[in-house]
Amino acid sequence: MANYVLTGASGHIGNNMARYIQIADPEARITALSRREIGRELSGVDCRVAVGDLFDPEFLRDNIGQNDIVIHMAGYIDLTDKNPAETYRVNVDLTKLLTDLCAEIGVRRFIYMGSVDGLPRPEGDGEITEPSAFDPDAIEGHYGKSKACAMQYVAEKATACPAFSCATVLPSAVIGVNDFRPSAAGGVIRSVLRGGAEFGIRGGYNFVDVEDVCAATYTLAHNDARGAFILSGTDVSVAELYRAINQKKGYRRPIILVPVWLVRLFLPFVRVLNKITLKALTDPHRYSYARAEKLLGYAPTPFSETLDKTIAFFEGEE
Repeated sequence: MANYVLTGASGHIGNNMARYIQIADPEARITALSRREIGRELSGVDCRVAVGDLFDPEFLRDNIGQNDIVIHMAGYIDLTDKNPAETYRVNVDLTKLLTDLCAEIGVRRFIYMGSVDGLPRPEGDGEITEPSAFDPDAIEGHYGKSKACAMQYVAEKATACPAFSCATVLPSAVIGVNDFRPSAAGGVIRSVLRGGAEFGIRGGYNFVDVEDVCAATYTLAHNDARGAFILSGTDVSVAELYRAINQKKGYRRPIILVPVWLVRLFLPFVRVLNKITLKALTDPHRYSYARAEKLLGYAPTPFSETLDKTIAFFEGEE
């Protein structure tokens, strides 16, 4: 029987991870470390929630043992890029603390949930693969820099402590079921379903099914593969996303795509977009999942199927 310790279990990836573990290993013991009680995010999951200060080493020691598989998913995503102190505190400082403690304890396995936002973009439309080292200075925006810092720290700890069994996963933009809050991409989908204006820019991103991320993370937690693994899915433009939703729902709505140069003029007045998120949508995003495919048997779900599940979830929430 395996013991799992999860951080970030109330988040989109986190609650799906707990659900995946329970289905894959019904006898597993799951502990979610959280700063607050967790409600419907873990509804129906047999999971012990340990409430406390994740920055307190004693709290962590009380809830993490040598035989545990620790999956660190807690993170802080600031789309406004205006809260660097909290971004680095949660994404970097907490990751360092947890990584050091898990290496010291000698846990069975440590998996860190990184992000492709911590990877530099190539010139042109080149394919993006796992780097030999992460470079925060090559990243724009506090969130991406913080994830690069954290991923580099985990990599350096693995090198310094060969007995420390750890690995990092780097998902692209995650969509899918059980997106209770919702996520940024999920919020766009929900807005369209509620009749919101289909307003966007001439750009796009790479979307991955949350259940694919959880399946690959679970596989990685049970083998000895080290290093970083990109978990990407399908490149989808903003217009293609809107069209796909409209087609599935039978909507006949106009798609309003605004030139990037015009959006830049009004960035201070747009709540969600800023120069960092705009750059992410217009930069290359051809992320290669070849390494995960080879070592983890990773095979992403077709985007159309993921979108069907995502729509069904949000409609069920209404």
